Amino acid sequence: MKEEYNNERHRGLITILSIIAVLLIGVGIFFYYSFFRQTKSELIEAVPTDALFLYEVNDNTSFSKDITPLLPYFNELFAMEVLPAFETVHNALPANQYDITISGHPHESGCALLFNTHIEKSDFKRLLKALSIDPANFDKFEQQKVYTYGTNFQKLYFVFFNHILSISTNKDLLKKAVIQHLHPKNLLSGAEFKQLYDIAEKNKKQNWLFVNNTYWDVLGEYFTPDVASKLQRIKSLSNWAAFQIRFSPNEILLSGYATLKDGKLGQLTKVKTDCDIPDNIMPYHTCWYHKLELPEHDICHLAIPGDSSKLYPFMLVRRDTLGHTFSPFINEPYAESMKLAYPNGIFPITDSIIVPKGSMFDTSHYTHFAVKGNSYVYATSPEAIAAFNRDFAANGAINENRYYKFSKSNTATNNLLEYTYFNAQDKKPLSAKLSEKGKRTNFGNNLLIFSLSVSDISDEYASVNIYLNFVK
Repeated sequence: MKEEYNNERHRGLITILSIIAVLLIGVGIFFYYSFFRQTKSELIEAVPTDALFLYEVNDNTSFSKDITPLLPYFNELFAMEVLPAFETVHNALPANQYDITISGHPHESGCALLFNTHIEKSDFKRLLKALSIDPANFDKFEQQKVYTYGTNFQKLYFVFFNHILSISTNKDLLKKAVIQHLHPKNLLSGAEFKQLYDIAEKNKKQNWLFVNNTYWDVLGEYFTPDVASKLQRIKSLSNWAAFQIRFSPNEILLSGYATLKDGKLGQLTKVKTDCDIPDNIMPYHTCWYHKLELPEHDICHLAIPGDSSKLYPFMLVRRDTLGHTFSPFINEPYAESMKLAYPNGIFPITDSIIVPKGSMFDTSHYTHFAVKGNSYVYATSPEAIAAFNRDFAANGAINENRYYKFSKSNTATNNLLEYTYFNAQDKKPLSAKLSEKGKRTNFGNNLLIFSLSVSDISDEYASVNIYLNFVK
């Protein structure tokens, strides 16, 4: 009987202690959100987790100055047309250096922006006075005061919470930011984002741009369905990327890192970093190329403009990287008979010829090939190879094209992957790839060069560069 009593007493004690532990945890969480975060809340904690992209602006003076000549493009690509309205409020704050985040979030067919910055309570009171806003004139949401202010540019909604001033032109987004303040999980709860954010926090002198792979869905609306589907392949490469931002009046250079977990970039970790572009045999008017080092062979895809808006696609494979199985000329006597049968050097791909494996971006059906230097050139028709030969004979190789030189000077010497699009020719090949919405854009009409390259892949992330050049 005594033993049963002791067991019952022991179980009761455990129950009481468990209840006390739960209460203490609850009190701890309450204390954290009610007191600690009131003074220590970080800007990232006010950013809803559905962010498509996020700017961390550590030097707003240089950011605002450098981005101004490029605003027509940022307005279209990142909904930055509301930036002047944000700056109106920001400039009304007492003179100081403020850290800032600007995040884009899904809204109808595009995205809405959220602007966050740290300020003191006394500065917020002075801000209301500077903007001639009655402190008693507000709407309440989750016990927070939501103010409305009309600038010369746009109507803004803002709230001051946990020493953070949050501003948006979208009231629903501002409410989401308030809810995010109260939520224990935020962007930093995701291991991949935190991995990149920690890198950025070590370099607070630079302005940073974080991009989620869902941003490619928004970008896809500017392109034809075919191109939009190819963007989905780029989307699959990585979940998050973070870039240091540098501007010139007509250039944007993004240098940073992309995560590897669950992304296809991780499949390249064992590939050598030696992406040599075969620019000595690529025609001068190549309008895009995609170069990739594969474990099996060295491969490059490219296209040149044909008549009207037609593009001829090609695949170039270095002959010395191919195994015996993939070589179209299996032996010397066979090669000689092929050359005698096709003196123009354009050979058909027969059932006995195995075409090398392409990349995830290659969807072409190759029917013919030619030999150029140390490479096989595969094409979709003999007319395509003839066009390749004519362009090369008349204009030379792409390594003499100044736009190619611009792009190469802004990429690493050796890359695992390199994709570059040139829109500098009179035929403007990009226009055929744009949707009606895209054809009305500044970037669609004025983009000269887009280049994306991956120069190194570690166990954790890949080093990535993006370069854009626009008409001056």
